[in-house]
Amino acid sequence: MINLCIGLSQNQITSYEWLIKEKLFEKGVIVLVTNKTIDVQEGLWDKVIYSNNSFNNQSKNGFTAIINIISKIKQYKAIIKKLSVYKKEKNITLYFTYIEDILTNYLLLSFNSNLKGIVVEDGTLNYYPHTIKFLSRKKIILKWFLSNLYNLRFKLYKGHSSGIEYKHVIKQYVRVPKLSMFPNKSINLPYPKRTNELKNTILIIGQESYINQEGEQKYIESLLKMFSIIKTKKYYKNISKLYYKPHRNGKRLNLDWLENQFKDINFKYLEVDTSLEDLYFDNLGSKYIFTFDSSALLNIFLEHKDKDKIELNVVLSYNKLLEPVFNRFKFKIYK
Repeated sequence: MINLCIGLSQNQITSYEWLIKEKLFEKGVIVLVTNKTIDVQEGLWDKVIYSNNSFNNQSKNGFTAIINIISKIKQYKAIIKKLSVYKKEKNITLYFTYIEDILTNYLLLSFNSNLKGIVVEDGTLNYYPHTIKFLSRKKIILKWFLSNLYNLRFKLYKGHSSGIEYKHVIKQYVRVPKLSMFPNKSINLPYPKRTNELKNTILIIGQESYINQEGEQKYIESLLKMFSIIKTKKYYKNISKLYYKPHRNGKRLNLDWLENQFKDINFKYLEVDTSLEDLYFDNLGSKYIFTFDSSALLNIFLEHKDKDKIELNVVLSYNKLLEPVFNRFKFKIYK
């Protein structure tokens, strides 16, 4: 039995490793595909296949987006070559998070007809009806064209973007099964319960991936709305520091512009590969958190033993389909 895990982010790796610790994998060889910028507990894995470069996408424009996709395709082809020994494996299970990614798409839909799939939550995707229609048509066509040009098949998928609707995808591990899409195929994803010293600081969780989807101008306008809300808070003038943590994907904002928005307080920009959840519990401990709809907010809430002492704020400028989920946990919502 081959258990093949695709780890594109630190949070995905952490979830897989919790599944290993809880002995939830089928008996057999456990193989991880990831890149060298991500921390891995190698002793938990039977085999780790590394890509030399990060899987993150911080493209600034259409040209750099093309270069980034081509670079990823070349990395993925090298990985697939190493995985070719499993191409005719009769007992193989793929653990993954979503099928928009070129490598995951190929492995799930074209690599091995015997393959079973298991979705593992990495974000809010599993909690609302996301499909290919939510994505940039230009980006999808570009992915399809370039992938096939380099002889790496990318299929335009059907149904939910997690892939949970495919018959050979047998289940999904999610943190809150009863709130997820397709709860009948959902199982509890184990996760840590943590605590830390809460600090009088503000954490803004950026979501630069929305720049690629809906444009930089809208993202800046949405940020300015969030900033104005933050500045109305009574505690704003008394905080010791304000952190801004960008998403791992998406165009980077002008740092001078960001710093200029908070000239009157201690501002710090956090450009690190560490998962936001680990960064928060190990170092930040901010009492006040703001975001648009980041899954990290939900994860911090679920993991924190003192969640009632944190103020969690959602500015719903983008994905209003997540409002019922955020309402369920009584986050402060701004529209």
